[in-house]
Formats: sequence, structure tokens, C-alpha cells
Amino acid sequence: MDTRSKYLVVSGSMLRSVLAVALMMGAGMCAAGDASGWKILPDPEIVNFKRADAEIITQTLVAPPFLPEHTQVANGPPKLVKIRMDIVEREVEIAPGAFVWQMAFNNSVPGPVPVVHQFDWVELTLYNGASKEAGFTVNDGSNMMLHNVDFHASTGALGGGGLTKVNPGQEVVLTWRALRSGLFVYHCAPGGVMVPYHVVTGGNGALLVLPREGLRDGYGNPVRYDRAFYFGEQDYYVPKNPDGTWKRSTSFADQMGDMLTVMDDLVPTHIVFNGKTGALTSDIRLEARVGETILMLHSQANYPS
Repeated sequence: MDTRSKYLVVSGSMLRSVLAVALMMGAGMCAAGDASGWKILPDPEIVNFKRADAEIITQTLVAPPFLPEHTQVANGPPKLVKIRMDIVEREVEIAPGAFVWQMAFNNSVPGPVPVVHQFDWVELTLYNGASKEAGFTVNDGSNMMLHNVDFHASTGALGGGGLTKVNPGQEVVLTWRALRSGLFVYHCAPGGVMVPYHVVTGGNGALLVLPREGLRDGYGNPVRYDRAFYFGEQDYYVPKNPDGTWKRSTSFADQMGDMLTVMDDLVPTHIVFNGKTGALTSDIRLEARVGETILMLHSQANYPS
């Protein structure tokens, strides 16, 4: 009897925003062969389906390492999937004695993983602050900086980054279509030096676009998973005091100058998974049953992994 669990490993990064290890053959796609090999062709009925006719689905996002409720195979024609993300500036102890003011989508680093199918539409409501709609107890627009989001799964307007810039206490709605399947990074990208600063303080996550017919292995056989976990790798650049202790700042804006100086060396002071040391251990360790197939998603939005 086989007592091992099976693992499907998928990675997304700033440079490789695609599903790894030949798990996908485009669903909602047609395969045509000739002497030169196979070509993947879109299904015209799926591609040309109108957004106005799409069923509206509201997806409740959850904090990593977990994924929101979703179907592995698309049910019917493309959907319009509504999601909401709030941006929170918060201080977190990422390692003993080392504090970082994070830019956190939905109050988590990395941000949550929306899951859609190829050719679905995504309608995002992005709020610069903490809102009751996202599950916070109060509406708090006390962030100090402008934020936005750049989806590497989207095309045009800097992946939406050019259309989603919001000041503290404001929100914006963006709709785009997921044209390619894969695991794609998203991140805050206000412009200039603010892009790397917001990314290395946690302003990133991943979005999963599944093929419409679900995952397939390298031989074209359907693959289903029993559980899915998301691991967001985060590099930090924490400044030090003259005595060698970690320097602690008073706000997201206050820490920027010192952190940019450390970033100049391109050498992280900390590399962690899911926001801080020990985030996936002890009482919050990940568990699976013997024989289950596990989909493992990985992203790194900045540092070569």
C-alpha cells in the first residue's frame, strides 16, 4: 500500500508568473495536432462569451496558507468573480526583536489568493484602509500612504496598477479578464522607489487562474487535489541601531528612509514564509492525511528564490 502523500508544486514569481511543472493544458481550450506538433486553440464560445451575461459570484478571501472555496473544474460559462481587498499598514514582529511596518493586503502577508478559472472576469474592490466589509470591526482609513495593486494575471494599465491608485480612506473598483491560466503574483506598485518599498514590506500575494477543465499532468490526465496550501516567501530589509540591535520605527512612512538604505545592498536581513518566522509551525502547522494529493503554491515577488 502506498502510504505517501502526493504533492503538486506550483511557483509564481516576479520573473516567472506561470504554473510550473507542466500541470496544465488549457481548459476551455481545444487541442489541434499536425506534423509539427500540438497547438492549443481557444474555444470561441468561451472566449467570446459576454461579461453582461456572466453569472456573478462573490468569493470570500481567506488568509494564507489557505485558499478560498472554489471549484477545480469550471461549472458552465465564464463567471464574474467579485473579491474585496483592504490594505492595512501595520507593525509586526517578524523575528525576535525585529519589527517591520508591513503593507498587508487583507491584513495578511502575503495577501490572500483569489482563485478563478481561465476566461472568468475578476471584479476587485480595493480599499486603502480597514473596513467592516472586509471583516474588520471598524472602518479605519488611517493609513499614511497611497496604495494600489498590479495583477500580473491582467494585461493593460500596468496590470490595473494605473487604475487602482487610492489615497487613505478611499476605494476603487477594477474589472479585468483572466486570459491565461497560471499562478500569478500581484503587488502594490505606486511608482518609482515606492514599488520595491511596498513589495518588500509585504505588499504582495498571488492569484490562481485554473484551466477551465482543471489541472492535468504531463500526459494530459486530469489531476485533482484534496488540499491546497500557499507559501509566500518574503524578504525583509530591517535597519539596525548603532549598537547592532534592530531599529524600530513609529510608522510605515517613518521606516522608509532607513529601510531603503538597507535595500541598496540587495541582501535581505530576513527571508521568511508567510510573513514572519514560525508562521507555519507549532499550533499553526499544516496537516494532511496519508494518500491525499496536495497542491502547494509558492510565490516570491522580489528576491531570486
